[in-house]
Amino acid sequence: MCPEQGSPRGDRAAPGWATCSAPGARAYDATFGRVLGGLYRTFARDLGTRLDRQAALHIIDVGAGPGSLAAALARTFPNSRITAVDLDPSMAALATARVEREALNGRVRVTLGDVGALPLSAGSVDVVTSSFSVHHWPDAAAGFAEVHRVLRTGGRAIIYDLPDWWGRFETHAPALLEGARAGGFSSVESGTVRWPGPLGVVQRIDATR
Repeated sequence: MCPEQGSPRGDRAAPGWATCSAPGARAYDATFGRVLGGLYRTFARDLGTRLDRQAALHIIDVGAGPGSLAAALARTFPNSRITAVDLDPSMAALATARVEREALNGRVRVTLGDVGALPLSAGSVDVVTSSFSVHHWPDAAAGFAEVHRVLRTGGRAIIYDLPDWWGRFETHAPALLEGARAGGFSSVESGTVRWPGPLGVVQRIDATR
């Protein structure tokens, strides 16, 4: 999630659901987006070990930013359609440019949306994923409740974020598992993604509706 339109500094006092660690969309893509490119591919591979790569899934990437993970998902799941959702029009524009540049039109759809009110029908999604976004949600329980709403029965939310101690430090965020359970998920597994190398700096939850 990145700054809400009308909040030029993107500080945490801004209204709405959006907060952001980056100074702007282009700065984010030029720094974090490129440095973490390998990590987004790691996330896509990790999802590929937990889901059927050949299935025709509808996968949503919430807080998609410039589209790095969405593009990696399109390559990992060749029969699936990907919807990249972000609140910031500048991020959505970068994601759209990436989709066109990587010839993923028809496979990846970029749309403006807020995790507090996802532009999707109830029960219409097979998988929801997100990377480094949840600790910026001002109300994690409400965000997970919205994720729960759009998932079909048996659908899964597979979420990647920084360790809980970082979320508490940066945004006073609740623990990831706590947010998922408060949002209505009763079947939740937690784990660690090893990156870079053997370091476990990313946590993952896999929650089933």
